[in-house]
Amino acid sequence: MKSNRKIRVLIVDDSILVRRILGRIIEESPEFELAGEAPDGRSALDLIPKTNPDVITLDLEMPEMDGLTALEHIMTESPTPVIVLSAYSKAGADHTIAALELGAVDFIPKPHPVYSRPLEDVKDELFSKLRTAAQARVRRIDPESIGTGKKKPEIPVNRKSVIHGNTKRAAEKVISIGVSTGGPKALRAMIPMFPSDLNASILIVQHMPAGFTRALADRLNDISRIEVREAENNDRLLAGRVYIARGDYHLIVEINGRSHLTQLTYGEKKLSFRPSIDVMMKSTATHFHENNIGVIMTGMCSDGVEGVRSIKKNGGYVIAQDQKTSTVFGMNKLAIQAGVVNRIVPLDRIVPAVLDLI
Repeated sequence: MKSNRKIRVLIVDDSILVRRILGRIIEESPEFELAGEAPDGRSALDLIPKTNPDVITLDLEMPEMDGLTALEHIMTESPTPVIVLSAYSKAGADHTIAALELGAVDFIPKPHPVYSRPLEDVKDELFSKLRTAAQARVRRIDPESIGTGKKKPEIPVNRKSVIHGNTKRAAEKVISIGVSTGGPKALRAMIPMFPSDLNASILIVQHMPAGFTRALADRLNDISRIEVREAENNDRLLAGRVYIARGDYHLIVEINGRSHLTQLTYGEKKLSFRPSIDVMMKSTATHFHENNIGVIMTGMCSDGVEGVRSIKKNGGYVIAQDQKTSTVFGMNKLAIQAGVVNRIVPLDRIVPAVLDLI
């Protein structure tokens, strides 16, 4: 897409009100152009080749063809950056995670009643995510790999309960992961690669609002050999366990006796983010020193750059995801340019690189 022309947006939503509000917001902006509107997924698939949008906003709950089914077709037939409109509900969060795994770039929570938030708030978030999506690298997916909402073959429940039981020991090493735009899809490919007997804890900050990080943790736990949970106050850091920062809370580490414990804090936002990658990584850098591996991944922001700088300064090792496999080469690019990265690897080599260091 050329930078000297407007970003063309296709709106797909069964609500006339939503299409009207989003359409007006887009048409009033000198930066964006309304490419078209569709009331359902089937109509959207007909419009895409005719309107050639740069970005699509996609509701997930629609008649005729729902958003997830439409997204599967988009990503297999005509890959285009997609921003999902998601309901604030358990089902809405689960569907959103499935959409992000399929390749949606990001999502915007859609409150009920529709757009009860101030219009200016919706506008600012919409424009920011449309700009990021327009720059995102989207890839055609193999139809054979699609399993929307379905679990991969997992470890049998009885075996997993033994692995996740009380035999785990306190973590002496930590892997600090920061990720933003494109993160859920990247984490889905990456976290299941870790062995159940990993000799380290994993802390993850994925930029995501409250109500959605639990769905992400549950999904990753379902498909992984290692246990994944949404972090809570006073969780003891154990080897072979993943802790995902809860939406709208910073995740830090504190010492209680001989144990490292997670703490959730509602401090001020850092670089507009809560949870903040920098906050988490600076905390682990303080406590784990050379026993800390920082991983900075795909995302359009600078959050995490100071965090990995702190990890490296305190004796830790820093890995960055490469440009080719990043949905958005942003914060990892900035970390590389800042000279605070030890090694740059593609997504499928991050876990092997980490395991070489454990």
